[in-house]
Amino acid sequence: MIVGFIALMYFVMIRPQKKRQREQQSMQNTVAPGARVMTIGGLYGTVVDSDEETVTLEASDDNFLVFARQAIAKVITPADADTETPEEDESSEVAEADATLTDDDLDKLRSAEEDGGDKHTGKSDRKEY
Repeated sequence: MIVGFIALMYFVMIRPQKKRQREQQSMQNTVAPGARVMTIGGLYGTVVDSDEETVTLEASDDNFLVFARQAIAKVITPADADTETPEEDESSEVAEADATLTDDDLDKLRSAEEDGGDKHTGKSDRKEY
């Protein structure tokens, strides 16, 4: 009976865990430049370089981060699929003038901070008793 229980535990718990570990290790070892990945910390980036121990990710334009290979949690887009450049939708792009803060915007933010309000909404969410 005890031997049967140990065998059941092996096939239910230990064997699937070892399989997942092998798959994770294989994925981390085969990640190639051009692949879109997610780290264990939740950071998304594109692999630009790798060696035996580290992987260099580009998180945004000219922002490169070096991670240990073990920090790669999953591959979002493999390197082969990332070579195609998707057509950009012009309607979703924000004009640079719209994305830049003006002096008026900065004055509004500063006045909200001086009034003691929340810097994001301009209103205080605290109740005075």
